[in-house]
Amino acid sequence: MLEDLVGANIARAVGDENNLTEIRMRVSRPLTYCTVKGERKVAKAYGVAYIVTKSDIEGVLARATNMSVYSASDEMKKGYIPFGSYRIGIGGEGVSDGGKLLAMKNVSYLVVRIPHQIKHVADEIVAEVMSESVLSTLVVSPTGGGKTTMLRELARIASKDKNVVIIDERYELCAVSHGAASLDVGDCEIVSGVPKVVAYENCIRAMNPDVIVTDELFSSNEVAAICDVVRCGVRVFASVHGESVEKVLSDSRFSPLAEAFDFAVSLSKSPVGKIVEKVRL
Repeated sequence: MLEDLVGANIARAVGDENNLTEIRMRVSRPLTYCTVKGERKVAKAYGVAYIVTKSDIEGVLARATNMSVYSASDEMKKGYIPFGSYRIGIGGEGVSDGGKLLAMKNVSYLVVRIPHQIKHVADEIVAEVMSESVLSTLVVSPTGGGKTTMLRELARIASKDKNVVIIDERYELCAVSHGAASLDVGDCEIVSGVPKVVAYENCIRAMNPDVIVTDELFSSNEVAAICDVVRCGVRVFASVHGESVEKVLSDSRFSPLAEAFDFAVSLSKSPVGKIVEKVRL
């Protein structure tokens, strides 16, 4: 429940959780939120803009870490904290040494991401992706375009008759809480909070997957690792930030994916999640 994370005052100011995709908190600035329709609004309390205080930020961090912010220091260094089905992005001052980030302090900015389960979002492509055999599928869209929602639904459907392992490094695909998924991903095995390049090899050796589903590919190392997974005979569903399949695959970091994947789809940000392109690779 959103109130358990942000507190009663903020929960009242932003309204129905089912209508939200994110809440943005900036100390001494108005509280804002985005709706499922893509609208950005200023939250109000008693008819005026709700101004975020330092205690609001501290309260969210305390609740998200069970009153022990220190215990979440590793996640905070990665820029986020998971809490149930939510992920909280963090902004503030970094403490570094020799180019290595050691800790975050004076946190003054939070972005609470609120996932939504949208079943049947993959209906337009599922027959093609899972007809005779599962096609390794790349999902492309800008930030907030529905990549994670599409991957979650593909994983759920594929798990009906395939061994599916989800590698959920940033807790977005499954929203794992206390080891169990908060969202419906079907009969999948889940490895969360583990770097992808580490998890891939372990999963192939120990979990016998037919399909691996993974969140956003970003670095060249992750691309190389996922290409190795495909060479092992495992199918992959994965996502990449981008405007179109062509633009993503023309980037030297991602061009090897053209050989590893069988199918790609791009989604629009407005309206969110609309399939605008389907490409056989």
